[in-house]
Amino acid sequence: MLDRSTLNEALRMKPGCLTPEELEKFVANPASANSHLSSCSRCQAELALLKSFESSEPLPDEGAAVTWISARLERQLDQIKNPGGTRGADSSEDLSWFSRMFGKGSTRWLIPLSAMLVIGLGIFAISRKSQEPDLRADAGNGPAVYRSEEIEVSSPVGEVPKAPAILQWKSFEGSSEYKVSIMEVDEVPLWTGQTNDVILTIPNAIRAKMLPGKPVLWRVTALDNQGRVLATSQLQRFSVQRKSSGSTSGVLTQQ
Repeated sequence: MLDRSTLNEALRMKPGCLTPEELEKFVANPASANSHLSSCSRCQAELALLKSFESSEPLPDEGAAVTWISARLERQLDQIKNPGGTRGADSSEDLSWFSRMFGKGSTRWLIPLSAMLVIGLGIFAISRKSQEPDLRADAGNGPAVYRSEEIEVSSPVGEVPKAPAILQWKSFEGSSEYKVSIMEVDEVPLWTGQTNDVILTIPNAIRAKMLPGKPVLWRVTALDNQGRVLATSQLQRFSVQRKSSGSTSGVLTQQ
């Protein structure tokens, strides 16, 4: 029987030994086709191993070995899947879709999910803001009420022949009182009055300030029975017409 050193020397690769790629050519060919192969124990052993590897015939007791390996793997499946863990066979119940998505190794989902949340919040904020009407009125008696309608005024509007005695507008549904403000052209208040009718008389002292050609502004606001704003009119403008100076004929007196 050969000792270990003699066996190692016989199987040691020497100059001229064939590579695995070259040995593949002689798997189906006789060993005598190559002079080196017929005399080299190392190459002959490599060729024998290569033929055994490529052979489809099972080795003796190969089936029993495969069965033993398969049974061993099945018994240790939980330990293989969870090395160092203490979970049993029912551990899959703990792996909900949430833990699988956000668990270790799945942090790649956090970035796109965060972006989607930010976009969603932005769209919600924009839509909420766009729902508020552009017009807003506040009579000072309670919280402001947003509106989508306006009070339609009747008179005075534009150029009028003389200082008006009344302000008039059309009724607004649901209102119980109206607040009227008369202002200078720079919106400085001149007078404020309230009524439950659609007509309001202007005091004489205020009419006296409506000089010819001087612009005057006014606005009416509708309130409900709790003093909350329902609607308001556009800012109206009027002015008293200037009197045209007529031509006068003079009489010359001779001295």
